Amino acid sequence: MSTPLGSSTSAMEKPCTILINYDKGDPPQVNEFKQNFEHGTIEQKIETLKKVILYTINGEPIPQLLMPIILYVMPSNDHTIKKLLLIYWEVIEKTHLGKLKSEMILVCNSLLNDLNHPNEFVRGSTLRFLCKLREAEVLEPLVPSVRSNLENRHAYCRRNAVLAIYNIYSHFEYLIPDAPELIYNFLLQEKDASCKRNAFIMLFNCAPDKAVEYLSSVLDEVPSFGDMLQFIVVELIRKVCKTSPSERSKYIKCIFTLLNSSSPAVKYESAGTLLSLSSAPTAVRGAASAYIDLLCNESDNNVKMIVLDKLIDIKKNHSKIMEDLVMDILRALASPNIDICKKVLNIVLESVTPKNIDEIIMFLKKEINKTQSKEFDKGLEYRHLLIRTIHVSSLKYPEVLGNVVPLLMEYLGDSYLPSAVDVVIFLREVVETYPTLRELIIKKLIENLSTIKVSKVYRVAIWVISEYIPTIEDLEFAIQSVQNDLESIIKPKPVEEVLEAKAKVKTEKVSVSKLISDGDWYLASCISSSLTKLYFKAEQLQMPSYDLNKLKAQVMLITSVLINLSKSSQVSTSKSAYERMLSCVQVLIDPSPKVKKIWLDDCRESFSTYLKYLVQKQNENKKKSEKEQVIKANNIVNIRQLKSKKAFGPVDTEDDLLKAVGTVEMNKESDEYSKISQLSGFSDPIYVEAYVKVHQYDIVLDITVFNQTSDTLQNVTLELVTLGDLKICERVPPFTMGPREKTNHKASIKVSSTDNGVIMGTITFDIAGSVSSMSDKNCVILNELHIDVIDYIQPANHLYTDVLFRNHWLEFEWENKIPVNTNIGDLVQYVRHISKVTNMGILTPEVHLSNETGILSANLCAKSVFGEDALANICIEKQNDGKISGYIRIRAKAQGIAVSLGEKIAIKQKLPKESA
Repeated sequence: MSTPLGSSTSAMEKPCTILINYDKGDPPQVNEFKQNFEHGTIEQKIETLKKVILYTINGEPIPQLLMPIILYVMPSNDHTIKKLLLIYWEVIEKTHLGKLKSEMILVCNSLLNDLNHPNEFVRGSTLRFLCKLREAEVLEPLVPSVRSNLENRHAYCRRNAVLAIYNIYSHFEYLIPDAPELIYNFLLQEKDASCKRNAFIMLFNCAPDKAVEYLSSVLDEVPSFGDMLQFIVVELIRKVCKTSPSERSKYIKCIFTLLNSSSPAVKYESAGTLLSLSSAPTAVRGAASAYIDLLCNESDNNVKMIVLDKLIDIKKNHSKIMEDLVMDILRALASPNIDICKKVLNIVLESVTPKNIDEIIMFLKKEINKTQSKEFDKGLEYRHLLIRTIHVSSLKYPEVLGNVVPLLMEYLGDSYLPSAVDVVIFLREVVETYPTLRELIIKKLIENLSTIKVSKVYRVAIWVISEYIPTIEDLEFAIQSVQNDLESIIKPKPVEEVLEAKAKVKTEKVSVSKLISDGDWYLASCISSSLTKLYFKAEQLQMPSYDLNKLKAQVMLITSVLINLSKSSQVSTSKSAYERMLSCVQVLIDPSPKVKKIWLDDCRESFSTYLKYLVQKQNENKKKSEKEQVIKANNIVNIRQLKSKKAFGPVDTEDDLLKAVGTVEMNKESDEYSKISQLSGFSDPIYVEAYVKVHQYDIVLDITVFNQTSDTLQNVTLELVTLGDLKICERVPPFTMGPREKTNHKASIKVSSTDNGVIMGTITFDIAGSVSSMSDKNCVILNELHIDVIDYIQPANHLYTDVLFRNHWLEFEWENKIPVNTNIGDLVQYVRHISKVTNMGILTPEVHLSNETGILSANLCAKSVFGEDALANICIEKQNDGKISGYIRIRAKAQGIAVSLGEKIAIKQKLPKESA
């Protein structure tokens, strides 16, 4: 055992006997640092040492200062200096030409003294430093002192001693070969939770059999462990059960108890482990309940989103269990985050059954009522989500429609466009599909006509009334309601009264009359055609001739007023709307049987066909989303219980057989190689290439570095800089390379939005044995690495409907318009090519994609992993010379994704010459 600091007889206590030469060739700053270390105060030494550490970390080492620091700084007992020294020993180069520097022997003696220091802070800090040492010559004489610290009375020293032994055993097993047994015995006696955790981690990674032996002896005590140790226990159980499936039954009870842990992290990991161990209903229900508990009680929105993804995965394989838990999931709607509410309601929609439909609808009705409160803070979008959920779920089970329809009709007059549109679209579908509810819906629609504030809602409502009106009484009521809504147009007030009313009321009330007066001629044409259809309906319902003539006069009067208003208005009139209103008058004057059939029958048949198409599309999307495993008759079936490796060897899967005979699809291999980017030239002293891995919100660069010289390169430093919404999270630390050596390193980059990013960088190095100043560094400039936006975009055509597309198209404020410039001559092929290069799904039905007319319009949609929506509309026409002209319009809520997709299309819309 060496003596404490200050009592050693080594040269370190006599710094005055060793002279430090001040080299005239050293930079002035280096000589200043030497002076501060030799004659400066404690504060000066601290500040100077900090500067030296910063220089070294930034790739500008000052080896001339190593001996002055050992002589004049290392003997100090100041705790700040000791802590800084540990950082300095960590960052400096400890070897020269592959051999340990002789000065490090003095450092080793100092570390030995600190490991036996009476102050636990000094001991613990030194032990933590040993976790980062990779020089066996330095560690070897310190091992006895590290072992003795396992018996220290302070938990801080003991837990760091365990970590130090872990590091030594991991890298230099021969220095402490009995480490697993030593730590196992320590673990049996230790009471401190943090020490036990570190010891268990060491056994888990270095001696799994010892970790399992310890766990088996304390399995019943696991629920009383601290959450830090419980977390490692769960990880060990997962690892053991993966390698030895027969051990599952032994640990399932323990995992079940950990589902009730107070630690959210332990509860989350336990649920995932339980699902991997067993697919029994009890286990799945327990894991799902744990996830739901986290979903409802955790405040972090990121945690909630991750848990929801887990519940969606459970729903795919265990739908019946999730159907029983759907009411518990609905509690998560208390979250103020609208994205979380969306995911919750998506799970609910997929879990609706005849057993729980009544409870779900009742809960959603209560939530809708909450949105009417002024204190409610989620906004109108949440109400739209609730309405949409009720809409879809009630159509699945029509027995609840009687309770749902009156509730939703209250929101026909909602000023929020998506909510009101969703309600009226829902009513239109119900009226066609369920004739028993027609009379109720039509009466309610007529009653609520005057409350409607949105043009599109009024158009659909008046069409539904005219198409499905059941009785003459309702027909007369509808005509009167429309007349009342258009009263200010049909019977205009004197100018004085209008000006007086405007003076009293600052904001005019939104009404149908105002919408038409402001130039909504499409609404006027829809009202005219609906009134005309009502007249034909009156004939069909056999209205008395007197009343029928009167009705015709009323309809013609209203239509004529609207025509005259459109002609005299200063707002430009749509030609198609104007012609539509004129055709209504002509039809009323001289209707033919063929025209009547078109008005009364063909329109409804077309709508009925459209509804059938929607149902078919939903079924197709459902089949695509479900993972159906198709097994061919001649496929090899791998039954693990019947498999004997000794007798027959491992059973190869179809992919293994393809690999064996060399017929694996080449596109997979080419995709892998396409991700490798060359960052430097073949003639550079260092050759660098990177493999780009994209995983959700992260980019991992797997960087390979080749030393192409015959020299040893020291302080090789790779510096990366990013442009765009990229942030470097994990940098590559400086390293040393031998002659012709190859090394691999990883750099982690965080992505925060869908935008084209650029990564730039340099690599600097020193040549071992050569004399170089701080500013004389060897440097290689690396090529730029471009991150492709398509890696973060996924098709969303299974999530979008035509209505949702139109609503978002109106809401999204960023638009990018790209002219078509392509060598593709086929309209449909061009649309599919754009879909492929942008990874956007085609929303337009396949039957509508055709080259017959020479004109094609298609809608595309996508969603990024960050939740950003992107929409595209392609309008193209084939010219006489065979070329395609037109525009692609992209709309998004965020500017980045709209610009990035536009750039991608502009570059990739042409096919290669050999493919064209």
